[in-house]
Amino acid sequence: MDSYFRIAFPKYFQDKLHPLIDRVSVIVGILALVMGSAAVYGILSVNATIQAKPDQVNMPDYTGTLGSMKAQVDSINSQMGSLGSKVSSISSQVSLLDSQLGSIKNNMSDISALKTNVADIHEKLADLENMKTSIDTIEQKLNGLGSNDLVQQVDSTSGTITISFDRTSYLPGNTVHITAIGADPLKVVQIQMLDSNGVLVTSQNTWADSTGSVHDDLVLSSTLYPGSYQVKLVSDNATGSGQLTVTTTNTTPTGSYLFTAQTDKGFYQQGDMVQVSGMTQPGTIVSATMSSPSGKSFTSSTTANSDGTYSMSFSVLSYYESGPWNIVVNSVGQTRTISVYLESGGANSYAFTANTDKTSYNLGDTVQISGTAQPASTVNAVMTSPSGSTYSSSSTAGSDGSYGISFATQSSYQQGSWSITVTSLGQTKTLYFTLGGSSGSSTFTAQTDKTTYSGGDIVQVAGSASPGSAVSEVLVSPSGSTYDSSATTNSYGSYVMFFSTTASYPKGGWYIDVSNQGQSKVLSFTLQ
Repeated sequence: MDSYFRIAFPKYFQDKLHPLIDRVSVIVGILALVMGSAAVYGILSVNATIQAKPDQVNMPDYTGTLGSMKAQVDSINSQMGSLGSKVSSISSQVSLLDSQLGSIKNNMSDISALKTNVADIHEKLADLENMKTSIDTIEQKLNGLGSNDLVQQVDSTSGTITISFDRTSYLPGNTVHITAIGADPLKVVQIQMLDSNGVLVTSQNTWADSTGSVHDDLVLSSTLYPGSYQVKLVSDNATGSGQLTVTTTNTTPTGSYLFTAQTDKGFYQQGDMVQVSGMTQPGTIVSATMSSPSGKSFTSSTTANSDGTYSMSFSVLSYYESGPWNIVVNSVGQTRTISVYLESGGANSYAFTANTDKTSYNLGDTVQISGTAQPASTVNAVMTSPSGSTYSSSSTAGSDGSYGISFATQSSYQQGSWSITVTSLGQTKTLYFTLGGSSGSSTFTAQTDKTTYSGGDIVQVAGSASPGSAVSEVLVSPSGSTYDSSATTNSYGSYVMFFSTTASYPKGGWYIDVSNQGQSKVLSFTLQ
């Protein structure tokens, strides 16, 4: 049996079962010895009895002894059965232990995979740390850049407007003649002047003509400090900038505060608040006067804070006229002028526009008029012949504010210069076109849309010439200042050009010299 257990069970279980097996072996040995001794003893007793009584043989009764031995043998068998049960239990525990060892092995595999994941996480954390270091480096470099550096970088990437000045150096109070190309045609252009610190000194609005050209004057303040200034033009998505220098013999007093003034935006609508803010000498009075295109003015004043900052505001009421407004700010004998633009109609207003698809038509053509107005409003148009005959038509602006009106011309219509008056919600636009001749006609014509303008109006010049030819114009003021513009006629021979005026332009009689292929037309109008 000892050999059997050595083969059937591992050493761990052999060590546990050996004491029990040894006890069983001793008990079996003792029983065998007792049984052998009893047998010998019985045999000797029988021999003695036989020898003593030869005539009579008496067999002893071994029933009790055999019964006792049987009970002991049964007990041994019972213990052997119990031992078998314990061996079975131990075998079950061994199987359970094997199962647990397998589970532990699987857990060790999971732990190994988790260790790999932890290593990946450490690697990613290291990458993030490197990225943070790079970001910190970039932030330090950005912090090292001045505001002027940032302005220059933005201008170099987004600038599409090319700007030129009549010279590069000016004295305070001089007028800067600005010429630019690349603006959005027929769009408002904001002209900003910034000092070397990027602070807005003054701003004003003008218009680009049909070719995207800009011609305007910027009057420098007589108290402007010497230094380098940036002139920036903004027109929808197009921007551009140029540098000029202001020189003077005057110097800035030691310990003085830089006087600045700016508005919170350049365009306002009825109901808005115009916010004026800046810096000046602490504790001094700052006054501002806001003037309308027609000359009406409104004033406000405040006292600069202990740090030199100040702010004041103007309410834009519903009856204020639209157009360019000027704000003159004064402090300690210095002046800053800011130009803003007031749009009429409130936040939901739509600009009223009207245009013909051509400026020259042949008899039998259809004159197409299109533009924008307040949504759902009625747009009326009256077409007038050279002799005064009129033809009317109307349309209703759509939900996006667009509208279209057409007039069909007849072969019996009078040839020459015609006009169309378009009205909507009290606003009026007058258009001009030429009727007659063939599409290849080279007749040279030119006319303005009005004969009298106010400061800030747009002067429109339209006409016809040889298709694809260049038309040049020179606008001359009463004082002799000139402003140039040019255009190329389309395939129908028509052209249109615009000149923007400002409130600072001199009043009186102006004229326009229009030329094409050696021909010339002189147009005159009054600026009031």
